[in-house]
Amino acid sequence: MPILYEVSHVEKTYKKGKVRANRDISFTVQQGEILGVFGPNGAGKSTLIKQLVGHIKPTSGEIRFEGKDIFKQTNRLARLVSYYAQEPHALTSLKVREVITFTGRLRGMPKRAAEREADILLEQLHLTDVQHKLLKRISGGQKRLVGIAAALIGDMKALILDEPTNELDPENRRLVWNLILEYNRTRGVTVLLVTHNVLEAEQVVDRVMVIDRGQLLAIDTVGRLKQLVDQRLRIEVTSRFGEREKTENALKKWGEVIVLSENRLRLMVDKHRASAIVSEIIEQSDAIACEEYKLIPPSLEDVYFHLGGKEALTHGN
Repeated sequence: MPILYEVSHVEKTYKKGKVRANRDISFTVQQGEILGVFGPNGAGKSTLIKQLVGHIKPTSGEIRFEGKDIFKQTNRLARLVSYYAQEPHALTSLKVREVITFTGRLRGMPKRAAEREADILLEQLHLTDVQHKLLKRISGGQKRLVGIAAALIGDMKALILDEPTNELDPENRRLVWNLILEYNRTRGVTVLLVTHNVLEAEQVVDRVMVIDRGQLLAIDTVGRLKQLVDQRLRIEVTSRFGEREKTENALKKWGEVIVLSENRLRLMVDKHRASAIVSEIIEQSDAIACEEYKLIPPSLEDVYFHLGGKEALTHGN
């Protein structure tokens, strides 16, 4: 596949070099792929993608779009790369339909074409009933959907989404993922997706990039990254409420225990030891205050921990 983005040795520092948001990051993005960008809060993900859309310049290194430095084609980039940011909308004094239509016009669409596509997106995202309301007068979840519609309108080559499903209920999250897939498959739009929703994102991404402390830890297909941990299985244990410490201490003899919540714990074990460990957990369930257990194959979250991440990615609801 042709290369859409080429990122070479990008660094971004603040406070006269004392804070390094990105550290010598290099990768390529293929035209037509969906690339997931994972990592904990503060890892440097948002800083990186703001550089990919030309909002901030790297301290050093180069970013090329279709072979040319992005900062030498900023006007063209604004039409061809759509960016959904976490920051609040800038058009809060406009009506919902106006926000979407106006965004299409800014991307060079003729007025009637922008209006037609805006109407389609309003229907697809279940926003028809609020299309004539001011953006600032609708709910937070509806504002998110308006932002998605504004990101999707127009004839773009790349769609860069920063936590697009935050604050959305499960039905609307599924709606957004389906639309992202549709635009990718039917229009060939390249998608860069920053998200903590690992289980949902795993269903749509072609490749995964893992970033932590400003460094690129890995970039590869989901399958190949899972092979990094395919000799281990995840055991999740639910302790009796209020007795987590007893369960945690009992599990420590088999390896590092990660606390997921007040009474949920996780243990990564080698495949060949899993059966014996599970049997012992069952036999000693009363003594170790185990209420329930699950044996789960490797996930992208496990890959993240294997690569050295210290903060859990979330599964979503």
